[in-house]
Amino acid sequence: MRHVRDNQSYFLYLIFDADTCVYVGETSNIFWRVVKHKDKCSSGSVIYLQEHTEKEEVLKLEKHYIRMLKPKFNSRYCQPDQLELFTIGKAVGER
Repeated sequence: MRHVRDNQSYFLYLIFDADTCVYVGETSNIFWRVVKHKDKCSSGSVIYLQEHTEKEEVLKLEKHYIRMLKPKFNSRYCQPDQLELFTIGKAVGER
């Protein structure tokens, strides 16, 4: 429960069902997110977690894995021509 109270860690998580990635996400409260995603999981689902100290790193990894794996429950970053409104830390067009 340490991660829920002090919010010093960020998690990248991948939900796999039958050896296929169905969702990629990031959170600072992994316990709550797992509960919220129970509809994406079956009894045979496996959730892989990776803990990080920097939110920016987790966001970059989330984007990378969504684009690479194209999970069925993710819509963000899956389209090759998708307009991205934000980059890490600033809006597109900001310098």
